[in-house]
Amino acid sequence: MPEYNPKNELVKKQYEEALIHGKYRDPKTVQAVWNNINLFEDFTDHADFVTFDAEQAKSFKAWLEKQHNRKGDLLSLSTVRSTLNNLREFFEWLAIHPQYVRKVDGRAVPYLRLSDNANRAARASREKTPPTLDELERALDAMPTGTEIEKRNCAVFAFMIVTGIRDDALVSLKIKDVDAVQRTVWQDPKHVRTKRRKGIVTRFMRPIMPRAEDIVLDWITFTIRSLGMAPNDPLFPKTRVAVNPATLSFEAQGLDREHWANAAPVRDVFRDAFEAIGLPYFNPHLIRKTICKWALKNCSQREFKAISQNIGHDHAMTTYNSYGQLSLDEQLEAIDEIGPSIGDLHKIPLDEILAEIARRTAN
Repeated sequence: MPEYNPKNELVKKQYEEALIHGKYRDPKTVQAVWNNINLFEDFTDHADFVTFDAEQAKSFKAWLEKQHNRKGDLLSLSTVRSTLNNLREFFEWLAIHPQYVRKVDGRAVPYLRLSDNANRAARASREKTPPTLDELERALDAMPTGTEIEKRNCAVFAFMIVTGIRDDALVSLKIKDVDAVQRTVWQDPKHVRTKRRKGIVTRFMRPIMPRAEDIVLDWITFTIRSLGMAPNDPLFPKTRVAVNPATLSFEAQGLDREHWANAAPVRDVFRDAFEAIGLPYFNPHLIRKTICKWALKNCSQREFKAISQNIGHDHAMTTYNSYGQLSLDEQLEAIDEIGPSIGDLHKIPLDEILAEIARRTAN
């Protein structure tokens, strides 16, 4: 079996360039697409892409649905769906490529798709329950702050609460991105890894948890005055690891002046914080849902729109649809809290309504 097909490799490289520079896809996304195309090539023994036809598409789909993951389970429908979607986009592009037009059977491209029912099942997901503000506060209160590393971890947890920032953006923030006086964060897409590299101005949402904001402001002061950090240094620097001469083993020894490479350490901070108070792990992204649920209950429409923009959404409905799903208990509670309808008001004697208006005005 050939390890690669030179003609295929050339066109795959062209497609990679088209995704990165033509569609502005993230390199991580492009790598996933590349892996899916490689999987298809493995199935066809690296046959030339011009051999693609309906039979090949159907056979690959049937084969893919029988494959197993590393744990030995069948691939999930969502994985099968994303793989087929990536391949379908690739062959749609290839069918109009100058060197492949009229050579690749474009009529076979739609065969790289799950059934409508399977597609709906693949998109379905169980709602992830976010932590309550009380649980967040309990976790924050229990976090130690004796060392530089512990202070940083506590500040990371607090920062997520008062900003709702995405974890990958958080680890790429610099000290200069935060205005402690105005209590704002400028998520500068030139170096902050925001979603779709969008510039976002975020105001600390103090009403959600005042103590969390105080911890963040104290941390900023600490990094500058005690750690001697400069504006271009990371807001949350990674742990410095060095060899302990006594034990000849690697140990954490304070903080470095470099950014974390990815958001995995932030997730570790959250895992440890919740574990310390006997709660299951809530990932950092769920904080955004906690904020949204708080806003739905406590904010006007104008204030909800402000919070929506604060977490980086252009449209309030994006926030509402993404994070506003109520649990069954919340749904029932909200129904029970609905006040009297207009129809009910008509049943109240006019003199009682006027008396109530007078009482409230007097107060």
